[in-house]
Amino acid sequence: MDWRRAVFILIVALTMVGTVWFAYHFASQESLNDYIGDEVWYVPASRNVLHILGVNVTYKHNGTYGINVIFSNDSDKFKYLSTADAIAAFSGVRLRIEYYNFPGVYYEIPERNYGDFLRKLSTQLPEGSYYTVPGFRYPDKEDIQNYLNTEHPFLGKDIIMLSMALLGDKPIYWRLPGIIEFALIELLVVLATYRISKSYLASLIALAFVVADPTLQATSIAAMLDIHVAFFVALFVLALAYESDVGSAISIGLAGATKLSGAFGWPVLLFRALKKENSFLKFFSIVVIIPGLVFLIPEVTIIKAIGFVPWLEQFLGSFKWHLSYKGPNPNTSPFWQWFVNYRAFPFHFNPNVFASTDPVLLLGMVILILAMPWLYRRKPGILAPFMVFWSTIGFFALQYVLGGKTQFSFYATVLVPPAAVVMGTALNELLRWEAFRDSLGFYWEKLKELKVVISKRFIQRKEINP
Repeated sequence: MDWRRAVFILIVALTMVGTVWFAYHFASQESLNDYIGDEVWYVPASRNVLHILGVNVTYKHNGTYGINVIFSNDSDKFKYLSTADAIAAFSGVRLRIEYYNFPGVYYEIPERNYGDFLRKLSTQLPEGSYYTVPGFRYPDKEDIQNYLNTEHPFLGKDIIMLSMALLGDKPIYWRLPGIIEFALIELLVVLATYRISKSYLASLIALAFVVADPTLQATSIAAMLDIHVAFFVALFVLALAYESDVGSAISIGLAGATKLSGAFGWPVLLFRALKKENSFLKFFSIVVIIPGLVFLIPEVTIIKAIGFVPWLEQFLGSFKWHLSYKGPNPNTSPFWQWFVNYRAFPFHFNPNVFASTDPVLLLGMVILILAMPWLYRRKPGILAPFMVFWSTIGFFALQYVLGGKTQFSFYATVLVPPAAVVMGTALNELLRWEAFRDSLGFYWEKLKELKVVISKRFIQRKEINP
């Protein structure tokens, strides 16, 4: 291993470690120990599915366990809330939060009294009048205790559910997979760029775009779907760079299984298969069968929770929802506004977390349309991520035209991995690096001349004033 490769690997490794460290410490601060952004939808849906499947999660905080007591209806809440409050008070409740948009209440019960609290609830409240959902408190949203987020595919929630089940129902644990994926996106982008460009410098330029991207920074610390989509799209771009048909088919299936926008790069897979495959069976397998099966496998959890027919009906019905106008929203940002970072979506205030976009990266992709034929002749692999980017933009445009005009800046997260790969490769080709080398040589010569002048002046003064 030569020193250049060693330095390159060290820079990438340190960047990934630094990314995880910084994002983890930011996301775990006390002021963010609550729902931020659209976590209010995805996390409760994950908790609800786990509850339906019989998996109870835990939220442990300062020696207490969190538990949601949810009544069957408003009438039962009116009848039995005071009894539940009395039991909680006798159990030494540390925190009580009543929900007003659905019939429930949240308690934090000391660990030593938690089992006794549950037993007293079961003996003093009529069966069927309530049920309990252990874990973190719910956001006070209408019908949130029944919400399953079936308008989106389920892989993103599967990831959140896995983290909640293994580590606990706590904000930092919801966010940990996204934080890790942010660092992995850096690695995937570096590997894809190096495969295409064969240049350490191009790979480091691409890495810089990923590290500095404000959209990735914001979505990585929020337990939403977009950081997971971006991760699988980065995996798709890497598979394309390595010309792996099966890998590309699997990764596009995973991306689509997280959020439908993850599959917006599918035409690139289609055109590549049309160009390469002579066998219809192999072509159809790469383009349809493998992505379809990979898409369906993560849906098993929600299918098991609600049944195949209800899942299928709600999944097909989600297309109408995606193509509908959701009403006025001050944070709406159509796809063309992402290129100039107009109206960033706020996840949290104080500390401020906004899903801003990077105009340098996105507008750079517009400018590169003019240079792409030349770049393609020099680095043919650059075309695939370039087309993934523009195919994704094209589908967002189609969604808008068909009625889905409620778009937000954080949707642009999925654009960052292919754009970073393209920009890293392109800048390395387009910039004349000899200009920098010659300029550095010029500065070095001038510094040596300046050193000689200073040395002479110092010697002269020493001779005059011995």
